Amino acid sequence: MAHPLETVMREADGFLLIGESSKGRFPAYSYHVYTKHKRRFYCLDLDGLTESRGKTAGGPVYASVAELPAERGDLAIVWTHPHSAARAVDLAHEAGCTRVWFSFGAGHRDGTARARKLGLDVVEVGRCPVYYLDGKTPECVAHTLVVKVSGTYGRPPQTDSEARPRVMW
Repeated sequence: MAHPLETVMREADGFLLIGESSKGRFPAYSYHVYTKHKRRFYCLDLDGLTESRGKTAGGPVYASVAELPAERGDLAIVWTHPHSAARAVDLAHEAGCTRVWFSFGAGHRDGTARARKLGLDVVEVGRCPVYYLDGKTPECVAHTLVVKVSGTYGRPPQTDSEARPRVMW
């Protein structure tokens, strides 16, 4: 039986990745992994970055919801500073997303409360979506193995931003 978060990632028909470059929260590695997996995703940066950084430098990054292509899926993955999470949720909602996943360190009570107020389903608070992709890169395989050995991988989705973080354990 597949983990519920594996199902979320497998069935996501595109998604919106929201980062915050000025706070060091541009998800360069995730951007690279999603590109290698040929996943349909669009990256929106809260600070106006227009090109990706890291291993897939130069890829498209959007500075506003208005610039995004119309077909972008219903899942937003938030990778911002925790205190910017509510702003990221507002943009996800404006983009038409109905679900939100707060990645490493992005979950904050204001962000999760804002998502619920807007009617968005909070899928996860704390774990990296890359763990739940099929066909991982070697680095992701190693990282996922550590998470599986720690017992965190199989735990049910965490949707409470006040709960103990589940990044690696």
